[in-house]
Amino acid sequence: MASFLFEEFGISITKQSLHDRFTAQAVAFLKKCLDILLFQKIRYQGDKELLKSHFKRIRIKDSTKFSLPDPFSEKYRGYGGALSQSSSMISIQYEYDFISGQSMDLRLTSGVLNDQSDSAEFTHDIRKQDLFLRDLGYCTVKFMTKIHSAGAYFINRLGPQVNCYPDLDSKNPIDLKKYLHKLKKDKLDYIEVSVFLGSKDRVPARLILSLADENTYQKRLKKTTKQAKSTGHNVSEKFKARARLNIMVTNVPAEVLKTNEIRKVYAMRWQIELIFKVWKSLATIDEFNSKKIHRFECQLYGKLIWIILNLKIFNYIQKQVYSQNKILCSIWKYFRLIQNIQNYLIKAVKKHKEFQFLIKRLIDYAPKAIYLEKKKGKLALEHIIVLLA
Repeated sequence: MASFLFEEFGISITKQSLHDRFTAQAVAFLKKCLDILLFQKIRYQGDKELLKSHFKRIRIKDSTKFSLPDPFSEKYRGYGGALSQSSSMISIQYEYDFISGQSMDLRLTSGVLNDQSDSAEFTHDIRKQDLFLRDLGYCTVKFMTKIHSAGAYFINRLGPQVNCYPDLDSKNPIDLKKYLHKLKKDKLDYIEVSVFLGSKDRVPARLILSLADENTYQKRLKKTTKQAKSTGHNVSEKFKARARLNIMVTNVPAEVLKTNEIRKVYAMRWQIELIFKVWKSLATIDEFNSKKIHRFECQLYGKLIWIILNLKIFNYIQKQVYSQNKILCSIWKYFRLIQNIQNYLIKAVKKHKEFQFLIKRLIDYAPKAIYLEKKKGKLALEHIIVLLA
């Protein structure tokens, strides 16, 4: 870093002096830079949306965690041995809109803050016709009630603690075993049922049931059996029946998305898993070389600034390439390419014309080098985009 400052800016500073400048004020400065970059709506000449959809925004959110040195535990609390024997852990909550590519939320929290708590506290700025795609951990009845009341939509898996009722007044939840039997007996791909979610809120929803494959069922059973044994309990027959089903719930009207399209659209949620893989494998956000917390935070915020800047560039390239060639780009391939030319990108960012030239070259190069390949046995992302259009 000291060498870089001297080479790029002519600033002469020793390593120790630079180390001493990683302070709480430096962290606050970098955090502010990231916040500005996150919420800056950048519009370019010829900017286009990736798709015209029934939904105004498709909001995908998840979190990623990694362990930290024990001295950081006062600020970033861990589970005390549950992950890499660490009492310190950090969680990064991230949300973005698939349609615009705009990042909507990025926060560093203690590792023990669970997704349900985050969901209750940070379901903000809900607009009519937003579509929320989130992991099971976020999807409480309170979360779904808030979305439905705002005229927005959700598609998610049904949590094991959430019951479904046939009508507003019924005191008895529906019997999922009955539908499990029907799916097997009639060899159906899926069954759709109109239900109300939660014993108090009674959120109207479409319940979509299909059979889980044997491998998925055994994984669920193994995980729950292990948890039950640790607390001295047995796995109930009710859970075993439920574990044999893939259970989706949504309030998206059937005229917008058909029954067989719901799970396909929900599969878009895996895009965020790929983003996190890029963050860890290519941007190495979970690697650091200091036990000084302010230096660690500055390095992490610096990496996140670099990531968000490149996500903005990637989204712009993606929109241009898709509008011209109907080709989707691979975020993994893009970041791998940027790794190889990052010194050139750093220099280009400083000069407007050089930056424009680089972007134009990347747009021309993208269909040949960073196109998204189709995976055998998996639904291609462009097919999902067609469903949503």
